[in-house]
Amino acid sequence: MTKQPAIVTEGWTEVSDRLSQTGFFEEDQLNPKTVPRILGHHVRRYSAIIGSSDYGKPNGVGTGTFLRRPDLQPGILTAGHVIGGIKKKKEKTPNLKILVFADQDRECGLWNPIEGAGMGGCGERNVDGGKGPDIGWIPLSEEEVKELESRSAVFYNMTKENDLFEGEVCQIGIIFGYVEAVSSLEQKDVIANGLIICKTREIPPDQDGWDYDEYAITNDDPWIPKTHGGLSGSPVWGINLPMDGSGRKTIVLKGVVFAEGPSEDRKLIAHGNKSLQKFLSKP
Repeated sequence: MTKQPAIVTEGWTEVSDRLSQTGFFEEDQLNPKTVPRILGHHVRRYSAIIGSSDYGKPNGVGTGTFLRRPDLQPGILTAGHVIGGIKKKKEKTPNLKILVFADQDRECGLWNPIEGAGMGGCGERNVDGGKGPDIGWIPLSEEEVKELESRSAVFYNMTKENDLFEGEVCQIGIIFGYVEAVSSLEQKDVIANGLIICKTREIPPDQDGWDYDEYAITNDDPWIPKTHGGLSGSPVWGINLPMDGSGRKTIVLKGVVFAEGPSEDRKLIAHGNKSLQKFLSKP
C-alpha cells in the first residue's frame, strides 16, 4: 500500500481558508491529505534519492536536489555528511556504485549509476548531527543529466527569475525526501515528508556566512516516524500562491536539511538561503 505524504494539521483551518483564495485547488482538494500530494507533485521531480550498491540491493543514503548552479554546472545539492557517507563506504568497498533514483512517480523505477567525480562539501565528517556547516555538491556530466532527465528529473535553475506577485501571497513550505523508516526502496515506495506551516527558528549568518533555519513537524498522523533518517540533504521549498484566484505559483529553493532535533521535539534543521548563496557561488 502506498503511503501518503503528511501535512502538519495544527492550524489547518486557517491555512485552508487562505489556500481556497488562491484558485490553485478545487474545493474537494482542500483537505490535509490531498493538498500535500498536489504540492509534492510540483517539487518531486527536482528531488534526487541518493543511494549506493556493491552489486547487491540498493541502499538509501540521503536526498538531494537536481540543480544547475549559477555557473550552470549541473549536479545534486545535498548534505555534506551524505557525501561523506558515500566516500567512507567506497574506502571499504572499491566496487561501490553511487546510485540516483529520479523517477519517484513511476511504477517501475530504476536507479541510475553516476560517477560522482569531484563530489565534496562542508561537513563530510560531521558526526554531531545538528551542527553545521553541512552541505555538499555532486557534479554530474551532461550525459548523466540527459539520462536522468529521460527518467523525469528536472534541474532547478538557480539563475531563473521568479514571478513577483502583487498583493497578498500564501507561501507554503514543503520538504520532499526519502524517509528510510517508512519507505521501501525495493517496492519503489518513496515518501514525501511534511507540509510545513511555518518556520520555528531562524539563525542569521555567522561570521563565515552560514545561516540556519528550523522547521517543526507536529502532525499526529500515525505513520509518521519518530526519526527521519534519509531526509539529510532534502530541499526545503517555498511554494508561493497569490491569493487572487489566478491559480499561479512560483517554486523557490529555500534551504537544505541536514539534521533533526530530538524525537520529542520533531524539528528539522536546515541551511538557509544565505548558506545556499555562499556555497553555490563557489567555482
